[in-house]
Amino acid sequence: MEHLIERLRQELPAVFLGTKLAELTGHAIVWGSIQNKRSRREIENESRIFIKSGNRVLVIRDPFLDWWATTLSEARHASVLPPGPRRGRPRKRTEIASPAPE
Repeated sequence: MEHLIERLRQELPAVFLGTKLAELTGHAIVWGSIQNKRSRREIENESRIFIKSGNRVLVIRDPFLDWWATTLSEARHASVLPPGPRRGRPRKRTEIASPAPE
């Protein structure tokens, strides 16, 4: 994952508009999700990562990438077990069984 972070350090500008985050990262990081995390105060050192310019929020690349790297994890491997039967929504009964005629 370090190579990914270093590549982003090379590709992203030092400071950029938050609303351009998805575009700059190939839609790998969505600004709306970052804003949700900000509103829930889930981002440490937020004051070092984001600054305001008028009504715009700017992102400072290096502190942002340092934080974002802490949110990454390896993708899980496929299950070793074969998949079990699918469990979909229960089907509605369309016919009610009536007693057999005598």
